[in-house]
Amino acid sequence: MPGRLGSRRAAAGHGAQARRAAWTSAVGLSLVELLVATSVAASALGAAWPWVWNSGAAARAMVARAQAKTSASFAARIIDDDVAKATALLTPADGRAPGTSLYLRHDHPGEPPETVAIVWDPARKVLWRKAPGTYLADRVEAFAVRYFHSDGTELVGADFAAGEWVASVARLSVTVRTRDGGAVTAAVLGVVPGPS
Repeated sequence: MPGRLGSRRAAAGHGAQARRAAWTSAVGLSLVELLVATSVAASALGAAWPWVWNSGAAARAMVARAQAKTSASFAARIIDDDVAKATALLTPADGRAPGTSLYLRHDHPGEPPETVAIVWDPARKVLWRKAPGTYLADRVEAFAVRYFHSDGTELVGADFAAGEWVASVARLSVTVRTRDGGAVTAAVLGVVPGPS
């Protein structure tokens, strides 16, 4: 009898092992294997997180630089087009400084002359066209207009006191600087106003 009982126990043990092996192969992983795999994955993700974070920050900075450059370039193209169409350079209205605003006259056949004003609002860092009207750019850190005589000398403060200083301007330069995400982009134009 003892021999028969021992062989039954051995057969039962082999049957339990076979069932465990079948269950493991059917499920795929044991609980211990699943816990080990989870801890390895968590360690790998934890180690990769700084790289993912830095990559995201670099991508945001790159997008911010591209937006700043695009904004400055767009404003520069509009201003360049306005100056090319201008028939006269005008004295800035409403006591605005000539160095931070640009006033031009556009003539359209059969219509009264149009005054095109490009004005920078330093408090809001916004560049307006027809002040305020068409929004040209935001996050504008600086907008500067420089006026030059035909001999290349720049008009300075005393020159602007003369009533008809615009008649002596032969060339002007406009600078737009935008800032976004630490990027500073300058778009500089060298342009000549139309006849006054």
